[in-house]
Amino acid sequence: MKRIIYVLPLFLLLACKHADTFEIAGTIENASGEMLYLERTTLGKNQVLDSVKLKENGHFRFRQPRPEYPDIYLLSLNNERFYFAIDSTEHLSIKAQRGSLALTDDIEGSAQTAQITALRRSLLTEDMETHKQLQRSTIISNPRSIVAYFALHQTKGGQYVLKMNERDDMACYRAVATAFNTFMPGYYRSKALYQQVLAYINQEKAAANNEYFRQLIADSENTFLDIVLSDENGVEQPLSQYKGKTTIVDFSATGMDNAVAYMFELKELYNKYHSRGLEIYQVSADRNYLLWQQSARNLPWTTVFFDAQSGERCFINYNVQAIPTLFLYNKKGEIVGRYFSFKALEEDVKKWL
Repeated sequence: MKRIIYVLPLFLLLACKHADTFEIAGTIENASGEMLYLERTTLGKNQVLDSVKLKENGHFRFRQPRPEYPDIYLLSLNNERFYFAIDSTEHLSIKAQRGSLALTDDIEGSAQTAQITALRRSLLTEDMETHKQLQRSTIISNPRSIVAYFALHQTKGGQYVLKMNERDDMACYRAVATAFNTFMPGYYRSKALYQQVLAYINQEKAAANNEYFRQLIADSENTFLDIVLSDENGVEQPLSQYKGKTTIVDFSATGMDNAVAYMFELKELYNKYHSRGLEIYQVSADRNYLLWQQSARNLPWTTVFFDAQSGERCFINYNVQAIPTLFLYNKKGEIVGRYFSFKALEEDVKKWL
């Protein structure tokens, strides 16, 4: 049988080899003898990948492995920085002169790099509101692009131009974080940005919750936000009976995860400080009344049961969105803390007793 040998043309072999790399080349005039560095931007310190000493013609060429995800690189010449994007680009070429490297517009092979340069030029030459309009439009037009990511992180005077506490700017943060997390969930930039935005949203929610809570107290005739629910014997127990005492208000349930360990810690706290005046008023969110009733009879503090009307109202008034949640009243009837763990709670119990 005759063997058939296929020989790939040289240009196909080279194409396969270069498919996993990118190249940036060009000339920088009037920079003979200067060191040019290729760096990869990161969340921390930039990573130097390669360098070359420019000769009289100013020509340079760098080739590096293509990144797994779209990324931002830069050429560094003394104090000049030229930022460029690598996504599907395989070859990028620029022409510049020393002193104008950062904002050169003689760029071939990467429309995204031209956009990045336009953003940098706008930041230097336009008034802030005009520049922010360019940032926002760039981001909203394609929030999953590396240019949108670059626009989101532009700074001036060491501060981000787009700020999370401004509604229109926050919309940009949300858009990029969502797009990156959806399409590139394994990318370290996606993870960091998503966590940053999520943390800010949670912080804002907590601040709004606290303000809502403070306003409820301010609008009340007294500082005690009273709760009146029935205990395991069907007797109404008002929270206000403990006004004048240091009191823990506990929203929890015997059927929640880790309930046994939670009740054990709460009982330890009660046994330790009850003789010094600590009281506990526990609001149960259990759905099984009989199970709760049996458990409540073994507890040394006041326990009341959630019901569909007044019970729901007290959860709304105290802005309880998850259990367990604990509050601490001081002897003046003022709420001095909201807690999700016992460590911080115990420190404040000791302080207010």
